[in-house]
Amino acid sequence: MSVQVEMFRRFIGKPAKDIYGRYVGYVVGITLDAGGRLRSIGVDRGGIFEEFTRTQIMLDNETLILVPRWKVEAEKFKKEYGLTHSRFQALDELLKNGEIPEYVYKELYEEYKSSMSKLEEAQKSLIETLTKKMEELDNHAKHLEKFLGYLKVQHKTGEMSDETYKMASEQLITGIEKTLQEKEDIEKSLKSLTSPGDELPSMDVPPTVKPSDETEKPIIVHLQTD
Repeated sequence: MSVQVEMFRRFIGKPAKDIYGRYVGYVVGITLDAGGRLRSIGVDRGGIFEEFTRTQIMLDNETLILVPRWKVEAEKFKKEYGLTHSRFQALDELLKNGEIPEYVYKELYEEYKSSMSKLEEAQKSLIETLTKKMEELDNHAKHLEKFLGYLKVQHKTGEMSDETYKMASEQLITGIEKTLQEKEDIEKSLKSLTSPGDELPSMDVPPTVKPSDETEKPIIVHLQTD
């Protein structure tokens, strides 16, 4: 058993937080891949079970931090998109400098073009996912604000003591702030996806270099002697 796996086993039965500092739930177990490495962590979220993959797991000293799935997917897309776009640019430069033959250029161009088409589909799906998640967070924040309003009324009418109100309101205000913080992060990711020019390269692939038989022919000057 690897040291990493044993390290994560220590968190079974303990609470886990997300990157915004909110308690997610209690770790109930871990799963391993065929090589005996950590594959996922199972978390009990108040009666609802959720599995977090290895890419969603972080450690901060003695605290287990879980990254939202939307953030992992957004970062993965950004990385893959940037790499594919860079490959297009490198390919064009290699052909222009005569470092690769035209047939190699064409084959690689079609390969990268296919990858870009898949990324464009992934982009649409990711935008839908983030939009839906942002709406859920917005509704959740409004729900918390409404509940806080009820508490304020009860406190104002003397139905709730100062001490109880202080404790409850602080918890709700913190929850609202962290929910809006996640919503703001999603808005930033959505902006980069819907306006690629701001943070991502354009979806347009570099223009292909004209094949050798279509390039301009050199001017031949015939000198006439007397």
